[in-house]
Amino acid sequence: MTRKSLHPATIAAQALGWTDASTGAVVLPVHPATTFLRDPDNQYRRGRSYGRADNPTYDQPQALLTALEGGAASLLFSSGMAAAAAVFQCLARDSHVIAPRVMYWGLRSWLRNFSEIWGIDVEFADATSLDALRRAVRPGGTRLLWIETPPTRCGR
Repeated sequence: MTRKSLHPATIAAQALGWTDASTGAVVLPVHPATTFLRDPDNQYRRGRSYGRADNPTYDQPQALLTALEGGAASLLFSSGMAAAAAVFQCLARDSHVIAPRVMYWGLRSWLRNFSEIWGIDVEFADATSLDALRRAVRPGGTRLLWIETPPTRCGR
């Protein structure tokens, strides 16, 4: 017998049916940032070492997002800037990146100030023009095309 797929709204409403094993709470508790107890041999066999990176508060929403999107995994970040920075920091030195000329000012500033230090070549192009984006691509060198919500040209 095959199991019927649930509608995304049902999956979201049930939040995967998780409960807190220690309290029985159906709304999982929020865990503040913390460090975790090490094993006697100084290891972290329970899978958590520091509360910001390994916070149990993230487990359920990450699993829920993964289920809703049908993905392999999901990650939560404290802000959009944190998520964007993580993407750019995963790039190898000498990577070429294309970013829109009109974009979130904070990320644009961050890219201008730090990309050179990391050896990432960021080229800002007109993201409203497919031709401009095509011209900016360097075959074999462009590693990321960063696109944000399509902007309109200034003055329109």
